[in-house]
Amino acid sequence: MKTKKGEETYNNILEAAEQLFSEKSVSKVTINDIVQHTGIAKGTFYLYFESKEALVWDFMDKKFGYADRWIKEIVLKGYSDEDICEIIDFIMGFVKKHMKMLKIMHNVRFQGFLGINRLEDQYMKKWITPFSLWLEKGRLEKALNIRDSTFMAHYIIVTLHEVVDRVIMDDFPFSIDEVGDELKTITLKLLK
Repeated sequence: MKTKKGEETYNNILEAAEQLFSEKSVSKVTINDIVQHTGIAKGTFYLYFESKEALVWDFMDKKFGYADRWIKEIVLKGYSDEDICEIIDFIMGFVKKHMKMLKIMHNVRFQGFLGINRLEDQYMKKWITPFSLWLEKGRLEKALNIRDSTFMAHYIIVTLHEVVDRVIMDDFPFSIDEVGDELKTITLKLLK
């Protein structure tokens, strides 16, 4: 896959998967559907992915990898109101940019395919650990008024996740921008 053509084939498979996942449930998309849509042989698919499940994990990593890299660097952020609002703005901007894909991922069948516990383990822990380290650094510097950084990281990440989930699934009568503004106010009150 290190060749330009290999990278192109890999990306074409992921793009076909995205289109098919948006048209029908991930559990109903078959490898045959993907190879037919991509125009490759089934054996070629298996050169890149050992299974449909492996494709789905790669798909999510490819789509959301930059957010994972961003959150790992959160420990470099400051603790001013502007810094905290910038964090919320990034998260809300990410959600806004990827709303269609996040709706696909939040489909019960998608979660059932991968397993909700595995999804949460894979993604929530990626965000909670660096967020907790950032909060602990702020607590030790006395820039944040919190007692337990790990608890607060869980609380904030889970709260953000749940609220954003409701917006993604159209369960709230608010836009992502309105929710983002409220989350900034709440987060500032929790941390200061």
